[in-house]
Amino acid sequence: MLQQLTTLFEVLVSGSRDQEKLTIAIDVRHAARLTAIKKKHRRAAAEYADKLIARGVPRVEAQLRARLRRPRRWPTLDDIVARAVERRLDEEDLRGPWHPLSPEEQVLASLPGRQPGKNYPGFLKYRAYELPAELVLRLRTAAIRVSEEPLAEMEERGLTYNQLDMTLEDREKREELVERVYSVPRIVRQALERYGPWPPDEHPPSAPEATES
Repeated sequence: MLQQLTTLFEVLVSGSRDQEKLTIAIDVRHAARLTAIKKKHRRAAAEYADKLIARGVPRVEAQLRARLRRPRRWPTLDDIVARAVERRLDEEDLRGPWHPLSPEEQVLASLPGRQPGKNYPGFLKYRAYELPAELVLRLRTAAIRVSEEPLAEMEERGLTYNQLDMTLEDREKREELVERVYSVPRIVRQALERYGPWPPDEHPPSAPEATES
């Protein structure tokens, strides 16, 4: 039995190695809730293993059984974030189909940087999650492709950067275009806000698209 469980665990681990770490600034209250969930799931898995041990199951086998049940019963934060991002990317505005990123675009998309974008109204904390590499590529592709048109228009109009001498008309146009820019962090935050484990009365501040849907 232990050998069968070990083999199954090795298969699952080998199938999850193609991951990429993504560091994202998320709402501080959401970060706190995710941390609480992480502790809760770890505690539940440990209690499950202890019950098996109390019934006479060898410790190693009990711990392995608990590990195998984690994706379904006690998902990791990486799993929670990945599922939320998948659901956000399945929404009509980000679904595509998008033209694939060129090798150069893939490299640029993986580099940290700043671009014009909607300011987040709450407080943020940086958190790192390991997501499937295919999902990260899909996320970056959607972010780049959906933002191409508004970013190009901002550059053409000279509205890429805020300037003190902007006319009211220019400011309003810039705000309109910025609203259509979707960075990777903004998409992830919306994913967590819409599909993360939030009680209705604890929903964090977010972009209008995330709160009105």
